[in-house]
Amino acid sequence: MTTASARPLPDPRTLTWDQAAGRACVWCRTPLTTGTIRVGVIPDRLGAHVLDTEVWTGPCCAGVRPR
Repeated sequence: MTTASARPLPDPRTLTWDQAAGRACVWCRTPLTTGTIRVGVIPDRLGAHVLDTEVWTGPCCAGVRPR
């Protein structure tokens, strides 16, 4: 999967609650407010349960300046 900044996505078990909920940057844990960019989905399973996590970044790690 190609991400917003071509960085590998972390293991879902290492994410904080805010990162997994889309409230903090997936890489640097900065709280997200404006200018968020969807990075992708980290696939995960526990038996028959799908535990995929949608992750986001902000201008902090995407190399984009906020408008």
